[in-house]
Amino acid sequence: MNSKGNLSQENNKKSDLKYNDFTLRNVFDRITDAFVAFDNQWNYIYLNTKAAEIIGRRAEDIIGKNIWKEFPEKKVDIFYATFFTAMSEQQTLTQEGYCNPLATWIHATLYPSTEGLSIYMQDITVRKKVELELEESREKYRQIVETAQEGIWMIDENNKTVFVNQKMCDILEYSPDEMIGKENICFLDDKGRKLSSVSLARRRKGVAENIDKQFVTKSGKLIWASMSANPIYNKQGEYKGALAMISDISEKIKLQKQLMNEQINKQREIVRAVMLAQEKERNHLGQELHDNVNQILASTKLYLGIAGNKDPRLKELIEYPLELIDTSIEEIRSLCRRLVTPIKNIDLKALVQRLIDDFHQNSNIITAFSYSLINESLPDDLKLNIYRIIQEQTNNILKYAEAKNVNISISEKDAVINIVVEDDGKGFNVNSKRKGIGISNMINRIESYNGQVEIKSSEGNGCKIFISIPIG
Repeated sequence: MNSKGNLSQENNKKSDLKYNDFTLRNVFDRITDAFVAFDNQWNYIYLNTKAAEIIGRRAEDIIGKNIWKEFPEKKVDIFYATFFTAMSEQQTLTQEGYCNPLATWIHATLYPSTEGLSIYMQDITVRKKVELELEESREKYRQIVETAQEGIWMIDENNKTVFVNQKMCDILEYSPDEMIGKENICFLDDKGRKLSSVSLARRRKGVAENIDKQFVTKSGKLIWASMSANPIYNKQGEYKGALAMISDISEKIKLQKQLMNEQINKQREIVRAVMLAQEKERNHLGQELHDNVNQILASTKLYLGIAGNKDPRLKELIEYPLELIDTSIEEIRSLCRRLVTPIKNIDLKALVQRLIDDFHQNSNIITAFSYSLINESLPDDLKLNIYRIIQEQTNNILKYAEAKNVNISISEKDAVINIVVEDDGKGFNVNSKRKGIGISNMINRIESYNGQVEIKSSEGNGCKIFISIPIG
């Protein structure tokens, strides 16, 4: 090939290079992303229109100039410091940063070589804005969740914990790591576990509910909590777990129980006051019968006797009425003994023994009585009510039991008075409705002293009543 041919080929190559360079520049200038190229001495060798906007200088004014001389302050910028890392390590890197001139966020990809560094930059302001708004929203949500006065607990479809806030951890005394991944039943007692399966089954059916539930803390303490539970579903309508808002109401429950106990104690005090008033009324009635009615009857008997002695015919006529008067006087005396009891300085053993003696006089029932109280300084009202309880049951035995033997015992153990009244009579069905009020009266008396009663009886097998009353 002659020299003219060689020259022509070389000119064609130069022309092709110029054309290719022109084409690439047009391509880079038309794209909306920025492109910058440096040589290995950090001199600008190319930047497109978008890159010039970011830098804030015209391309023709900065080509061939050194970036660090033109912008020395950028050496300490973390975004630009990555340029050195990419060149020194000859490794493609990515970096995101905020561009002040354009008030935009830039995502840059750095392509190093031995000849220099090419940088492709994308405007990610819209994406970054969404991310920042999302992050801000998450931060607000996190602050709301973490500063909430209620515990927040989320489980998945397998009932395993996937999220708890700090308040929930404080309530149960666990850390988040100790709770995450564990089933909710791990924090319940045996009774709560049985109830929880039923509750979770309702959640799977879409039932939201507010319930009070007992939990077990890390230290083993039982606490009461109010729980508002709601099911969670995905877009396909599949059950994915549940979210619960939980408040510790242990103190509230404690106060409610305290208030209830105070009300019960007041009611018991009222019952005791009523019973004491009844005893006073009984005594008053008994004394009136004894001191007035019996005196009238005795006077009547006296006058009838005098009249009979004066007239023999009248004496025969009044003989039977005089017998009736004697019977009435004796009945009133017997009634007075049952009605009138001491209200102060009561001797319980002697009082019950007197009751048993009267019991013997009015029946053929054999009665055994044992008494072994350690504490004889019981309140008089308690002694009186124990006596009335035994009196009520012996009256029931006398009227209905058809018993031959009765055992009565009063004992004390561990600061509890134990009373047993047992007979071998015909018995009764304890579950059937009773017409009388005798047993109801007994139960009211026992409960007024925070006591308990158990009645064991069946047809043909007698009756045994166990009574326990705490002292103090």
